[in-house]
Amino acid sequence: MIRRRALLGSAIAATAAIGLAACTDDSGDPEATGGASDGGGEVLSAVSISEDLAAEPVVEFTPPLSVDRADSIVVVPGDGAAIAEGDTLLWRSLYVAGASGETLQSWWQGAPAGGVTVSSDGIGEAAAQFLTTVTVGSRVAMSGWQKDSNGQMVSLVQVADIDSVVSPLRAEGTAEAPSGTYPAVTLGDDGAPAISGPGEGEPPSATVREVLITGTGEATAEGDYLVMQYTGWNWEDGSQFDSSWERGAPFGFVQGEGRVITGWDENLLGLPVGSQVMLVIPPAEAYGQEGESQHELAGKTLIFVVDVLARGPRSA
Repeated sequence: MIRRRALLGSAIAATAAIGLAACTDDSGDPEATGGASDGGGEVLSAVSISEDLAAEPVVEFTPPLSVDRADSIVVVPGDGAAIAEGDTLLWRSLYVAGASGETLQSWWQGAPAGGVTVSSDGIGEAAAQFLTTVTVGSRVAMSGWQKDSNGQMVSLVQVADIDSVVSPLRAEGTAEAPSGTYPAVTLGDDGAPAISGPGEGEPPSATVREVLITGTGEATAEGDYLVMQYTGWNWEDGSQFDSSWERGAPFGFVQGEGRVITGWDENLLGLPVGSQVMLVIPPAEAYGQEGESQHELAGKTLIFVVDVLARGPRSA
């Protein structure tokens, strides 16, 4: 709900927010993705991928690579914990165009980190089944298709080094005293927030940020891939319109690149990971004024409570 646009200006989605194996095959047959231990299927068997985890992956094949089906393999097994359904992963990725062999985007060359929640509903059954055969620290490869900035489907090979599983899935740190100007926040047993009611009086004309919990992690910065939980309410009547908690999966995006509403992009910077904040966002920094935008929330002042769970690894 808080996304501002679906297609990015770069060649592909920088956040690597999907497993490519979900794009062309969702049959649920583990053999259809090449499996995690059989050396790959018809697509990735034609691709050579370096195994030095201390260096950028070297991906070699004779282009054009025929990506007529999804495929996925473990290039180097990791020595970390097994990945389970529902885990949210952080990874460092490199994308190579199947048609040309050109590297389109690489974390090792300054692109943002990315991540994905391992969910059959979110990335497809085949991709989720593959990732649940993998351990943290692994280098994996997936082939598939993705839309470019022009909306055209392009064939890709993604190589990803799995950095970590996001945990905990709620803010943890020092509770702060809110101003009392805005609705009070209470937390459920799982950490999901609720507010006491609608806003009172005139809403702010610029985004207001109140820190409710100060985390202990590193501070967020522009260009970080961030993972968070959030819930949003309408200021006027206190009605809830969106919640990652209810979807059962955190939300991830690259900070400061115009991929979300301005109130988020400019006000989630400089926060220690583990923090929880309330954002009160006027229409101009959300979905615009009525008549200027077709969005269902145009003209609305919005209240969000956001838990900043993690940030992806930063490239050198």
